[in-house]
Amino acid sequence: MPTTALERQCTLLLPGETSGPVKVEDLMKQLESKKDEDKIEAMKSIITGIIHGEELGRLLMPIIKFCTQSNNHTLKKLLLIYWEILDMYGEDGKLRPEMILVCEGMKKNLVHPNEYVRGSTLRFLCKLREADILQSLIPSITANLEHRNAYVRKNAVLAVFHIFNKFPTLIPDAADLIERILSSEVDSAARRNAFLMLFHASEQKAMAYLYSNLDQLPSLGESFQLVALELIRKVSRSPAFAAVKSRYLRCIYTLTEYPSNPVAYEAANTLISLSSAPIAVRRAVTAYTRLLSAESDSSVKLIILGRLRQLRKRHGSVLSDMVMDVLRSLTTPNNDIRRKTLELCMRLLSPRNVQNVVSVLKKELMKTDSPSHEDSLEYRKILVDSLHRCAVKFPEVVPAVVHLLMNYVGDENTAGAKDVILFVRHIVEEYPKLRVSILNRLLENFDEIRSSDVYRVALWILGEYAEEPAVLDVALRTVRDLVGPLPFVPAAEADPADQDGGEDEKGDVKTETKSSKREQKSKVLADGTYASQSAAPALESEAKEEEDESESETKLRALLLSGDSFLAACLASSVTKMVLRFCKIRKHGTLASNSQLAKGLLMLTSLLRLGEHQAKAKAKLDRDSRQRILTCIHALLHPEAVEEAFLAKCRERFHGMLQTYKAIDNADEGEDLDDHKEVDDVIAIRQLSAEKELHDVNADEAGVKKAVGADANTLDINSKLSRVYQLTGFADSVYAEAYLTVLDYDILLDILVVNQTDEALQKLTVELNTSGDLKLSDRVQEHTIAPHESKTINVSIKVSSTESGVIFGNIVYSTAKGVDKKIVVLNSIHMDIMDYIHPATCTDVEFRSMWAEFEWENKVSVNTDFTDLSEYLNHIVKITNMKCLTPDVEQYRECGFLAANLYACSIFGEDALLNLSVEQHKSGKITGYVRIRSKTQGVALSLGDKITSNQRKDAKPAAK
Repeated sequence: MPTTALERQCTLLLPGETSGPVKVEDLMKQLESKKDEDKIEAMKSIITGIIHGEELGRLLMPIIKFCTQSNNHTLKKLLLIYWEILDMYGEDGKLRPEMILVCEGMKKNLVHPNEYVRGSTLRFLCKLREADILQSLIPSITANLEHRNAYVRKNAVLAVFHIFNKFPTLIPDAADLIERILSSEVDSAARRNAFLMLFHASEQKAMAYLYSNLDQLPSLGESFQLVALELIRKVSRSPAFAAVKSRYLRCIYTLTEYPSNPVAYEAANTLISLSSAPIAVRRAVTAYTRLLSAESDSSVKLIILGRLRQLRKRHGSVLSDMVMDVLRSLTTPNNDIRRKTLELCMRLLSPRNVQNVVSVLKKELMKTDSPSHEDSLEYRKILVDSLHRCAVKFPEVVPAVVHLLMNYVGDENTAGAKDVILFVRHIVEEYPKLRVSILNRLLENFDEIRSSDVYRVALWILGEYAEEPAVLDVALRTVRDLVGPLPFVPAAEADPADQDGGEDEKGDVKTETKSSKREQKSKVLADGTYASQSAAPALESEAKEEEDESESETKLRALLLSGDSFLAACLASSVTKMVLRFCKIRKHGTLASNSQLAKGLLMLTSLLRLGEHQAKAKAKLDRDSRQRILTCIHALLHPEAVEEAFLAKCRERFHGMLQTYKAIDNADEGEDLDDHKEVDDVIAIRQLSAEKELHDVNADEAGVKKAVGADANTLDINSKLSRVYQLTGFADSVYAEAYLTVLDYDILLDILVVNQTDEALQKLTVELNTSGDLKLSDRVQEHTIAPHESKTINVSIKVSSTESGVIFGNIVYSTAKGVDKKIVVLNSIHMDIMDYIHPATCTDVEFRSMWAEFEWENKVSVNTDFTDLSEYLNHIVKITNMKCLTPDVEQYRECGFLAANLYACSIFGEDALLNLSVEQHKSGKITGYVRIRSKTQGVALSLGDKITSNQRKDAKPAAK
């Protein structure tokens, strides 16, 4: 039997290894043996052989003859597996005549005195799809509904349920039968199965039974309660439910406090769907928060947090009052859950709860100081970011937050310390009244800073906001003390040509080795002989002095000596601003002003000479930093001419940047809110709507959007037609086309198959295969299509990652005239990565951190006919479906170059980063590079191919 036919027939596959072809004669001898052990081994070999595609149809009659009469339970179980994988139809498409004997054997099993045999046979009948076989077994199946053993009754109800779903005409009175059994059932599992059957067969009878037993629902068991809650949610839309809604609500209130976590969660979901009253929402949120603390599974916690985020859109005021309960989930050691919890709480902040939230965050921040705290550095960074957002939204908490965070500017975690100093920079700009106290605290902790990134921001803060004379004096003195004695390079070492090791004829600098300074001394040994002794007292003293100096030097000086050019340029700019402000306060030309100018020039020239002295500094000063230091020196030589540019323009730009980011944050928060309705929109009132119109009510819109993977109203006719793929040609005997729908983790293919011949096509099936991270969820069933008729076939495909995948295959069918099967090869479907990527946002710090972390990079050269930088950027944003993180890009129209960062996130949580760096020549041509980085190679390559094929104006969309 072909593998596809086998998998289509069988619902259970057993792995196995075969040493070679199975010999039918040997199996026949084992089946004829009188020992059950030999028959069991033969049955195992036969089942394994059929699974591996071997044709063993000749053994059907021997199996019926020698195995069906055995009372061995293992053999009976193997027989059920064999019936399950057996193709019960002959080549003519009709049921095999041997199946009559099989039916007789199943009838005997259904009246077998052993409960296990009966129950296993009933479970097998749930998988049977042949109505001709099931029809003769109906009386025996229904008789087991009243068996004394609960195991048999439970499986008998399941058998009736599945038979009724597949062939309702075989058991037309199934609902009445199950209703009668349900009234007298005492076993919880059997009662649950019976109620589930009644739920799908007759909702009215199921609701009548549930209403009569509503008071006993909390004691009917977890499985029954879950089915009952599902039924309540389903029938809650009916008009008749409104009359009894209050009684159901009281029962659901009780279930929200049920000890079982699944029942409590489903009860909370049901409560939200039934009522939007504040008391009902509060009870549901209480159940959610209790589950957050009680449940240990991280996946469950993430699901509950997602549910709370959905509730925030409609019931934000209720959740705002319960934000302290949500914060209990911070006790979990998982930082992802902590991050999502704090993100939710930041959106629930209000003047009433902000003080309590800040108190909790401060306590959690202090806990991270403990060495026993797990992942303290990452968790501290999350807390710092949350406190930053609290302070930005509510100024009254700034004094309590900023001074606490100042203790962490010297944190060993560079990312966390940088978040703190960026927060301080923001607060100093937004709250002028706190500048003096913040700057004094910053100066106290200035020598504790360990990171060059943090030093750069701290120096910028001092240069911009040290305006008070007292603070300015302390800032200048503190910076000079941390820089250390000047100059860095003594005058004797400044010019290498003046030293003994000058330049040779080739221009190479000669360096004097330590061995050349060694002094040779003669020493008289004990035996009267002479020996030479090498001594280097000068070197030893110099080495000791250098060691003492390295131990006593500050971190700032060590970073400068290590060759940090960017830090040197920032230091020069900060000192220049402070000296210019000092001269402005004390008046130009005074003794104090001239003294500060001289000290500032000394520091700047020392930095310049240090960067050019390769022996003293580990890295040479780069050109940009050197030019910046020279600009600062020029500013100190002509202070009055550049005073406004240094002291006013920079702060104005920073203020504009903060306003831009604030507008972006406000826009992002607005996107989370529901769309407002216009005043002339139709108001849908459920109680006044006919039952057939209930699907138009707004409450169902979210479910429709979720079902189609997006808002169906936003898809125009062109978007829908772009998802139609022609699979075969018009001249083929079978024409096929597919409509593709992407639903997050699933791809749905609606394949239209048209028979273009004058004869019926039998056993037609679509055999599909996939490449990449795509996997077929189920096999396509066989169909018979009449001449010139069509059939729609649905196929589901699972997606596991954002990789480019291909779907390919063929259509296989046979006709009444020919025995051989015919094959029509299908065109392949290339999945577009844009179906998985959605625009997202992140901070600049997070972008740089991910850029440094991700290892896969794709560099694409810009080759476009666009002549406008902003227009080209918008085009890249459109074709990549990413979001531009760089604000105010319109300013680049005048300067002739553009650098922008773009970010997107896939539905699987994979990040995609893009950096666009282009310039425009005088001719109007745009050149540059697009760099893409991601954790996975597929994302980087797919985005690069997308840009390469679509970056020109006249480029047509790439074929999928």
